[in-house]
Amino acid sequence: MKHSYLIAIVALILTATLSASPAKGQGFFNGGFETPGTTTPAAGWTPAASGYSLSTDSFSGSFAAELASPELNAAVFTQNSIEQGNQPPLVEGSNPLFSFQAKGFAGTTGNVLFALRYLNDDGVILSDSGNQFFQTQINPIAYTEISFDLGVVPAGATAAFVEFSQAIGPINGQDQLPGSVLIDEISLVDPTAVPEPGSASIVLLGGMGMWLQHRRKRF
Repeated sequence: MKHSYLIAIVALILTATLSASPAKGQGFFNGGFETPGTTTPAAGWTPAASGYSLSTDSFSGSFAAELASPELNAAVFTQNSIEQGNQPPLVEGSNPLFSFQAKGFAGTTGNVLFALRYLNDDGVILSDSGNQFFQTQINPIAYTEISFDLGVVPAGATAAFVEFSQAIGPINGQDQLPGSVLIDEISLVDPTAVPEPGSASIVLLGGMGMWLQHRRKRF
């Protein structure tokens, strides 16, 4: 009986692990901003202009990225999935979905956008989303999920590059107000490549448990 309980526990652990595993070769590192950086607010995410920091007003976990640009300037952070993220290469022919959670106010004279690109080993852009403005899709009270499908990963594409930017014009302190936008749970995953919830492991381990019980009865 002890063997059977042990097998059942191992099966549950494997099931949880496989169910939670992202698709291989997709995604960005530290998309939830939970790993602090040594020279940047969050590991894996590079500031390209002032105004990028971390906020405890997160969708999940402890932190979210915050973009709050100075007047007449822009706040920017980026990641190359291989160079900064140390992730596996993209899978040619897969169709990953890009998504993230966002909330906030871009500013009376401001906007906020993302740009997603698939690059080859030389950094040449093979697929480009262009600038995707989303300030009208979010609100300052609750997080909203934003998603985008860049299409099938083309031949030769190995890295995903994403840029988030919030820019603002002049602020007079009365009817022209500054803004702050929070970004969390950045994900790039092909739903069709996510492993099944460990059903094969359960069958195999269940069979091992039955065999152990049968063997114990014989002896």
